[in-house]
Amino acid sequence: MTAFASAPAAPGPTGARQRGPSVLVLGGGTRLPKALRDHGMYVVYGGTPDEFTPAHHDACDEAWLLTDGSEDDWVRRAVAMHQVLPLRRVVTVRERFLTAAARIADTLGLGGNPLETVRILKDKSLMRQRAESLADAGAVRARVMRTPEDVDAFVARVGLPVVLKPRDGSGSADISIVRDEDAVAEARARVGDLPGVMLAEEFLDGPEFSVETFTDQGRHRVLALTEKFTGAGAVEIGHVVPARVGAEERAALEEATRRFLDAMGFVEGPAHTEIILTANGPRVVESHNRPGGDGIVDLVRHVLGVDIRDLLAAQIAGVEPPAPAEDPAGAAATWFLTAAPGVATEVSGWETAAQGPGVVAVAPGTRAGDTVSPLRGSGDRCGSVTAVAATADEALDRARGALAHVTLRTDPSSPHSTESREGR
Repeated sequence: MTAFASAPAAPGPTGARQRGPSVLVLGGGTRLPKALRDHGMYVVYGGTPDEFTPAHHDACDEAWLLTDGSEDDWVRRAVAMHQVLPLRRVVTVRERFLTAAARIADTLGLGGNPLETVRILKDKSLMRQRAESLADAGAVRARVMRTPEDVDAFVARVGLPVVLKPRDGSGSADISIVRDEDAVAEARARVGDLPGVMLAEEFLDGPEFSVETFTDQGRHRVLALTEKFTGAGAVEIGHVVPARVGAEERAALEEATRRFLDAMGFVEGPAHTEIILTANGPRVVESHNRPGGDGIVDLVRHVLGVDIRDLLAAQIAGVEPPAPAEDPAGAAATWFLTAAPGVATEVSGWETAAQGPGVVAVAPGTRAGDTVSPLRGSGDRCGSVTAVAATADEALDRARGALAHVTLRTDPSSPHSTESREGR
């Protein structure tokens, strides 16, 4: 059963707060709602009861909560709410709400990126179709896999290896690199079980980056280049800002991103565009109309001196963007803890890691008794350390060095845990 509830307006320091222009924030933490309120906006938070915390109550004026709402439910509720509480804007920085927010904005005429643009970025097969017109910017051969025979045909066309991934996915989840005939057989079986769900792409060889941008009236400002490191498959195990590239490579990555966003019809707000720098130049892997996940937004904040969510709040409120901090870090890096699959029997060292030079955050993700899954997506990692320093090399050394103090031992012979991380 769907529950729909509202929380009372959070009073300001002198009592009930005067209502300003209303904005609906779907999902996410409290940074964006707080920034919007600081600009005089009346903030309505939309999410689930589980994710609405006491901190959200203090950051928002109202909360509209659905326990199991579908995208259609959110659109209907927002349209109904608009009749009694007219909305100026709807915004989200959460992947699962991107299309819902765009549909609400489109239905109510609230502006923002076109619904078509958001749908194209969510569905990687549509993105590839649109990008075919950008042959000079690095179009990538790709095809939706509807039958097992499609796998054979695509491999025959582009050769091994190929990449198989969900059309609508995030967090590097369920991505596999098909390198040999055994993997082809596994891919055929997977497509047979999930017809039309998977996308096959040609394999791109080279270092991987993401370009963090902020767009205003169609003008794309590059905030940072993130250098990415991957472990098994395509799962990311580390990031550093700024990326260690030369001026020529940086210019090529930035230009490829701008051309791509133009082709997608991107007009405003943050974007996180993933690119591989091949021997033949940059090739866009995918893009999202939101800030980068995996703590990248925090790396950019440490280095740029401004939080992307604060830039977004200022854009929505129609005010000048915040000034950068006076003493930002020269570089920031995050490194993720991974471990062999099994039940965690010992987890220690996080306190020591937190005391490492330049360490600004530790995020333990696994406790003794939890099951550690094979590394197939971002959710299978076991924690992280973030460190800042004067240079990218030093930030990486600090993050990795601090994480080296953490011990995580697993018992591969025990397939079940007393408590799963997902259940917490």
